[in-house]
Amino acid sequence: QVLAGVYPISQLQEPYSAVGFLAARLPLPTLLQLRPPTSAAGWTAWDICEAWAEKRGYKTAKAARNDVYRAANSILRLAADGRLRLCLRPPGYAAQKGEPRPLPLP
Repeated sequence: QVLAGVYPISQLQEPYSAVGFLAARLPLPTLLQLRPPTSAAGWTAWDICEAWAEKRGYKTAKAARNDVYRAANSILRLAADGRLRLCLRPPGYAAQKGEPRPLPLP
């Protein structure tokens, strides 16, 4: 709903799962040109948000830590604005791709 523009991004309490949904379908670290995480486990949604916050310079006001919440909202806004293209094909599309489609009846 968030990526379709139905639910406002600003009202999300926990945007990291939506970023994880994007990361499962898009190569976000490559697209955003992020540095690899320090952990050997690979990229998580939190790692992507933290790396994006570091790259963009998003810091919290008091402790000057990376503002991962703001970074997650920024990534979701990129996707909602169409700067990160997400294309979901219907189930079975690849299997039927080579078959001719029937013409619609008048």
